[in-house]
Amino acid sequence: MVPKPNLSKLVLPADLRNPGYDLFIVVATVLSLINWIILVLPRLPGPDVKGLVIMMTPLLTVILLSDFAMRLHSSRPERMRYLNHRGGWFDFLGSLPYGGILRVFRLIRVTAAFRHFGTRNVVRWFIANRARGTLFLVFSLILIILEVGGILVLHFEAGAPGANIESGGQALWWGVVTISTVGYGELYPVTMGGQITATVMIFSGVAVIGIYTAWAASTFTGTGAGTAKGGPTSEITVAPEPAEYPPGPIHDVIHDLRERLDHLEALVKRKDP
Repeated sequence: MVPKPNLSKLVLPADLRNPGYDLFIVVATVLSLINWIILVLPRLPGPDVKGLVIMMTPLLTVILLSDFAMRLHSSRPERMRYLNHRGGWFDFLGSLPYGGILRVFRLIRVTAAFRHFGTRNVVRWFIANRARGTLFLVFSLILIILEVGGILVLHFEAGAPGANIESGGQALWWGVVTISTVGYGELYPVTMGGQITATVMIFSGVAVIGIYTAWAASTFTGTGAGTAKGGPTSEITVAPEPAEYPPGPIHDVIHDLRERLDHLEALVKRKDP
């Protein structure tokens, strides 16, 4: 019987480190853009929400600067090419707290790499690398839940009679203890809207903790690379620079070869007694 192809050996575009990681960077970039827009708005949505955004800014800045540092390190010995011709300087300036609109360039490059890689291959990568994909998915969900939940609870709670969540710092701390399912109890919503938000965040936190626990279990039991023994590994082949090999035709040829191999495998299985 013909062995099943290793789905994790997918040819990645040069600007794609791995789909799970880059999805996390897309989420961080989009949130940083939204935060920048909130900060430059003259009055809306209010000082409390802006306080939360200001407290989230250092975390997002560290994430984006770390991404720039890793890309710069992995681009050697052609670091100047990355800086000057592949948007490296835009990555660096857009990673700063008030990089603002420059973050759009990072978002465009990464999403273009996703489009080149293809939706089908993104799904195949996540299937073959479930552990790594799950880890970055958890990180992405934590960022989204913290920010969206904090903004919503401030919208409902700030200024309400008897409310104790009235600042960005309080909302952020409440969000952390809520999604971690700790729930100290010193901060709690008193409005209907705040309680609904808290309910959604609690269930989201349980799901996130469950996903992370499953990832940790699969990693420490030796199946974190993707599947059980005999399954695909997490080896990834990085595509050459587009200047050396045009990515379009190569992608079409690889896709055609995969379809032919799948067809041959189906024929062999059909004839196998």
